[in-house]
Amino acid sequence: MSEQWQISVHRSCRRSGICAAAAPRYFSVGEDHRTRPAAGPVAPDPELIEVAEACPAEAITLTDLATGRPVEAAPQAAAERATREARP
Repeated sequence: MSEQWQISVHRSCRRSGICAAAAPRYFSVGEDHRTRPAAGPVAPDPELIEVAEACPAEAITLTDLATGRPVEAAPQAAAERATREARP
């Protein structure tokens, strides 16, 4: 059985559309301008972690369906990102 993630968008979504613009294969924007997952369970993709972390409302949750736990960035990737952001 292959690993699968579930994408959820919380009601706290501010309707910025950043996620739909960055990853249109995973997110769509409805007539009410709210973002919705564009697909059911999806294969793991590092792009999803980046988009979830970029959400200004922190409204995107990725869940590993095998464990039921939230998907988080790998510690090394998070450290590298923090280093890049700290550079002038």
